[in-house]
Amino acid sequence: MNAVWAFLNNSDKLRKWLFIYWLVSPFLFMGYALMMSQTASVDLREVLNEPTMAIAFLTSCMTLIMAGMLKGASSENEKTEKVFGIYAVVQQLLVGNLIGALLSYFFARSLWLAPTAPFAPRLKWVLLPGMVLIGFLSLMVILIAVNRVL
Repeated sequence: MNAVWAFLNNSDKLRKWLFIYWLVSPFLFMGYALMMSQTASVDLREVLNEPTMAIAFLTSCMTLIMAGMLKGASSENEKTEKVFGIYAVVQQLLVGNLIGALLSYFFARSLWLAPTAPFAPRLKWVLLPGMVLIGFLSLMVILIAVNRVL
């Protein structure tokens, strides 16, 4: 139990695992979509044209952008990482990525007592538009999913 607690309080390990998860998940999804197309004997484009798979594809591609933004936030300071971690928790919950939300939550929590410094002094012009883009895409995914249900 102490090992789990130590892992959940180690921001370096959580950053590494979150980064790996966000990089690997789109490729795992594409493997899944490829297997679905092979078992159904249809083209991959037809599988991705299905609305549910299209939403999942968009969500998995957003994680690549999130991984890049995490790398940018980690090159700044701990306050930037903490703000990005809190943002990532909300974004991952909105799109339904529970594993990403949990990893982001524990990452932000591990940085909770980080020293205060200005938010992204060097990469503010990259991180803020990236966060707005991901937020917009997340809202689009939610609207598409709600429209699909109704």
